[in-house]
Amino acid sequence: MDFMTSFFKQIQTPYIYHWIIWSILIFFKLIIDYSIFGNFLLLMNLKIFLVSMILFYINYYIFLPFIIRQTPKKILVITISFAVIYIALMIVFIPPLPQHPPLLPKDGKIGSFNDDIHFSDIFFKIGIFSIIFSTLLFFLDKWMENRKKISALEFERQSSELKILREQINPHFFFNALNSIYSLSITQSKDTPRVILILSDIMRYVLNNKNMQRNNLNDEITNIKKYIEIQSIRFSKFNNINCEFYGNFDLYEIEPLLLLTFVENAFKYADLRKGPLDINVHLQNGLLDFSIRNFYERKNHEKTNENKLGVENTKLKLNLLYPGKYQLDINDNGSEYKINLKLQLN
Repeated sequence: MDFMTSFFKQIQTPYIYHWIIWSILIFFKLIIDYSIFGNFLLLMNLKIFLVSMILFYINYYIFLPFIIRQTPKKILVITISFAVIYIALMIVFIPPLPQHPPLLPKDGKIGSFNDDIHFSDIFFKIGIFSIIFSTLLFFLDKWMENRKKISALEFERQSSELKILREQINPHFFFNALNSIYSLSITQSKDTPRVILILSDIMRYVLNNKNMQRNNLNDEITNIKKYIEIQSIRFSKFNNINCEFYGNFDLYEIEPLLLLTFVENAFKYADLRKGPLDINVHLQNGLLDFSIRNFYERKNHEKTNENKLGVENTKLKLNLLYPGKYQLDINDNGSEYKINLKLQLN
């Protein structure tokens, strides 16, 4: 199995398939000659394919690369000049056809075929096929090469963009988390040491996830629960933070910190005096249903509106990493903010 996988990878590499095509052409030419003449005509076919390959790769490696570097006007002049010279040489060197072609025997069968063929016939008649064939394959190879370059550049662009988004969100997250600790330290809460310990776990998790790989969903949910625990301690007097997690999260992977951004912003803007903060995470058959609802004070919301970098970055991540696999609905009625994300995980 490993051998076959390696073989097919080699076929996809540049120019390997050229030899496959030549092998197929030679094989079928020998079979056709044998079926018609009862002879493989090895000497004739050796001359044909030797000259064909020489003309093919002269055109492929020398003439066509030279042509494509020229201006369109020069390309037209060179092509017409080459065609005129080629046709003129054909007229001069190819002997005229006999006026009376040989008749078939009375029994209708083709007799023995002389496999000696004039070099000029091979060079000019079969050479046209080689030149056309090499030209088609040359531009096919160039098209495939350009497609690979475009794909590589697009992947690099997306990777760079994603890396920038990840670097942007981490300072944003830590700034908000430190604000929570600052609030607890002002009141000299006895829970401050525990919050610092939990935050250190979260920081370790965040800093270990700068490697362009997805994380186990269960680890991501555990990290979210730790963040919620910090905020629950901070807002313990309200007692109206409701969370529900359902599903076998161990079976799936997800982009690191994708969901935490929404949780973080919900706590940042929530006014728990106006209403509860609800977080629901349901997973069924690979479909993640993630929803958050919080109430807020419009004045506070408008003042900090410029700080919603995390949500905008998350939207960009979804477009880059899960195109066509998610639905994000954000509803804001002026006092109540709802986010619902449906994400199909692999």
